[in-house]
Amino acid sequence: MPKPVFVILGATGNQGGSVVFHFLSESAYSLRVVTRDPFSPKALALAAQGIEVVSGNFDDPSSLDAAFKNASLIFSMTDFWSLMTSDTLRKKADASGISPGFYIRDCEAQQNRNIIDAAARVETLERFIFSSLPNVTELSGGKYRHVYHFDSKSTAGGTSVLYAGLYLENFLGESKALFCPKLKGNTLVAASSQPLTMAKIPWFSVVNDTGSLVAALISSAPGKNLIGVSEWLSLQDIWTILAQTLKKDIEFVDDISSDFGQGDPEIKRDREEMMGFLIEFGFDGGRNDQTFMRPEDLNISVKLQSVRDWIEKQDWSDL
Repeated sequence: MPKPVFVILGATGNQGGSVVFHFLSESAYSLRVVTRDPFSPKALALAAQGIEVVSGNFDDPSSLDAAFKNASLIFSMTDFWSLMTSDTLRKKADASGISPGFYIRDCEAQQNRNIIDAAARVETLERFIFSSLPNVTELSGGKYRHVYHFDSKSTAGGTSVLYAGLYLENFLGESKALFCPKLKGNTLVAASSQPLTMAKIPWFSVVNDTGSLVAALISSAPGKNLIGVSEWLSLQDIWTILAQTLKKDIEFVDDISSDFGQGDPEIKRDREEMMGFLIEFGFDGGRNDQTFMRPEDLNISVKLQSVRDWIEKQDWSDL
């Protein structure tokens, strides 16, 4: 008897890649990943592991119909930041007279609607896991209207929803300058600006934990809105753990400035309003929306990596 088909979007990225890794050893499912380019190095590496790799374009509903054929489960996620850095979409935004943030927010929202509509046409589908984020404009009563990368994912859809918290991986790579303290001699120097660095934020490792969170949703009854979180910690909490791990002193000072937009005013506005929303309403908007659940609320075992354990496993030699 054929195994049920589990279709995974975003498999060449962090979230989808984590789901693939988690379920690769699951004999219960036949994995199928959807990508724009089935011949990219990452896609070919997945195919070499025996995974079915098919072509699909989130802007082309007919391609999604073919990619979702006979699916029993679908994990859906879209990538705002790849759209936001697209020169083609930036030019289209300029030509339309709409700001890039709002234009690209609407582009991603349309991609999500295309995915949701295509999933609704799959007669064999038993579970649709939708990676989403809260609607900041709605939850803030319109106060924070420019958190584009949240609102673009808030399209209603999915029999189960994963609200991804902040990635611990933000402390690595290109975003390191925004999140990491500076090492001066034997001391980590970090910002003390409050309430920004004292607000409790849901953190998790997108690489290590997304697969476990999706598995937990599949094992639970439909209709759950699950926050992707290992621990709720402030930035100062994480910096303190980092200092302890590296056996360094830590100093909090007021004169550290960060370029939240990394040279892009639209991205700067998005991130600054996100932080304002986080401080006032909580990252998940929980003060206005009580439907969000935490992993411990599912009453099943969900193995997630602790923040300290994650920090201890990273290479911090270039701080």
